Amino acid sequence: MISATLRDLLAEGVDVGAFPAGAAWVAQGGRPVASAVLGPVHPDPWWDLASLTKPLVVGTLFMRSVAAGEASLDDVVEAPGGRPLPLVDLLAHRAGLRAWADLPAAVDAWLGPARAGRWSPRDRAARAALDDALAVERATADPGRGTRYSDLGYILLGRALERRLGRPLRELAAGFMALDPPRDPARFAPTGRCSRRRRTLRGEVHDANAWALGGAAGHAGVFATAEAVGRWALDLANAARGRPATIDGGVVRAFWDPAWRAPDATWVLGWDTPSPGGSTGGAMISPNSVGHLGFTGTSVWVDRDADIVTVLLTNRVTLGPPSGPRMRDFRPRFHDAVRAAL
Repeated sequence: MISATLRDLLAEGVDVGAFPAGAAWVAQGGRPVASAVLGPVHPDPWWDLASLTKPLVVGTLFMRSVAAGEASLDDVVEAPGGRPLPLVDLLAHRAGLRAWADLPAAVDAWLGPARAGRWSPRDRAARAALDDALAVERATADPGRGTRYSDLGYILLGRALERRLGRPLRELAAGFMALDPPRDPARFAPTGRCSRRRRTLRGEVHDANAWALGGAAGHAGVFATAEAVGRWALDLANAARGRPATIDGGVVRAFWDPAWRAPDATWVLGWDTPSPGGSTGGAMISPNSVGHLGFTGTSVWVDRDADIVTVLLTNRVTLGPPSGPRMRDFRPRFHDAVRAAL
């Protein structure tokens, strides 16, 4: 019955123009209970997770590093262009970095008119330009500005992990989650046409900064199925409740501790929590919950009190800017309906 409810809800999202295709996955009481896929995609599609990369890769790798004694929440992160930044400030989006910067445009400016738009992320000069742009961003950061959601902070965190652990993020994430994307482009949900790259994207990261950084970075770049995302989130939820899991529950609880939230902010370490005035997780979600959204139309919420994990993955970006407000309206309705059905 729950799977039928999920299919009906996905059909509603398609009907209201929130997205053309979607997948949902739900767990309750420590085990999966339902899933559904709808739309013109493969029956078991891979989705561009966008900013779910932040908690899935960066957050989990730091959790595991702390659990193994290889890192501490008192650590600082070396960054170009300034003094080291506290790890917890970067994880909780309070390191004073801007939310976003157009890194491909910075590369164009650095390389000059003759090469603008004519480089690839593999070019040495392009990589040097990206390093320079990140150093400028770090040099102008103002840690006293309070909480400000920042892709740039997670780009720096991703680079710090690669330096510390000596491998690319893709390889590091494969240590705890199966992220070996299929070669068949038809397995991926499309994410629309990119004007900068002059092609329709399918199995290629939508985020232009992640593309410029080689296809994956600390803020975006992971592709996965709804089941894979759900089982990762369920593993963390089980650990936090003291059930068998692949990660230390004490560390998960430490990262999710509400005490990390700054005044008038909702971020803990690597994760968001419900906004008091209305959460994308719905009106029924408990204040003790944690979650995260992705720009492409993805989300995961772990309701710790109700013991429910809900994953919603879509490719809403293929519909352009009008899908944004429609998705914002749909998400809380979706979560409330799932909760009522459970």
